[in-house]
Order: sequence, then structure tokens, then C-alpha cells
Amino acid sequence: MSPTGANTAERNSDLNFQLRAWNRKNKLGKVFDSNGCFTLPNGAVLSPDASWVKLESWDSLTLEEQDKFAPYMS
Repeated sequence: MSPTGANTAERNSDLNFQLRAWNRKNKLGKVFDSNGCFTLPNGAVLSPDASWVKLESWDSLTLEEQDKFAPYMS
């Protein structure tokens, strides 16, 4: 998608902040912004505005997988 307007960007920033604040308190996973892409099982590549991945799932990836578009993690 093309870039959004300032109002949407501000809401996305707040969403990411809230998710990161929750995760810092609970230390259960990793938080990503829209620069991080994920490859789904059907081959689609998506970059959500904010995403969270369970720590065990993230740690199961190799360093190479973590450095590229991350594969789907259940």
C-alpha cells in the first residue's frame, strides 16, 4: 500500500507504542512495525502496521530467517 496520511500514521504509532509497552511489561514476545514483513504459507508477504510474535516462535528461527522477511509462525 502507498503511505497513509498523518492521522493514520499517528494512530499506527500509538498502536505500536501500546503493544510495545505491554510487551515490555510482560516480556512474552517481539513487537514489529510495518517495516517488518512476514511470509505466509501461501507465499503472500504482508507488513502489518503493528505485529507481535511469541518469543518461543521468534527464538525458533535461525539468525538468517530473523534477518529477512520472517516466515509464518504459528
